Amino acid sequence: MSATLIGVVAGSLLTSRSERTHWARDKQIEACSAIVAESTRIQLALRRAWKHGESVDWVPWNVALGTIWLVGSPAVVDAAARVDEVFWDCSDQFIRQAAADEHAWGEARDRMEAARLHFINTARLYIEPQRSRLTQVPVSRPPQPRLAEPGPEGARVPDAA
Repeated sequence: MSATLIGVVAGSLLTSRSERTHWARDKQIEACSAIVAESTRIQLALRRAWKHGESVDWVPWNVALGTIWLVGSPAVVDAAARVDEVFWDCSDQFIRQAAADEHAWGEARDRMEAARLHFINTARLYIEPQRSRLTQVPVSRPPQPRLAEPGPEGARVPDAA
């Protein structure tokens, strides 16, 4: 009888531990998903702020950051902090509509997308270590073809590679 009772208690403890582990993993996935979604939203909002003077609502981004700070691994939190740092570095010129031209937006966009891609790959590695790295973020411009030397009439043509 005591062996049965010990088995029941041990089984209960293991089940409880497994449920907590699954709950924590699910929360981490939700928090990472929120970072990806909100970072995309902020990037698009910064573009609209620059082009159309619209305001940027930072609250959902800050909520997503707070959540990842609560449930994320240190590497995932650091990657989210890197995205936030890029937003801080880039946002003023677009919110104040002071960015000089599309080239300035392109440079900022590339930095935001690189930070977001780093976050995505860090989160994928933490959540499922067997996943391969991605090379492009969701909701971004398609990869640009590399240009070769000028063609016969001076036009640049994409490389075959």
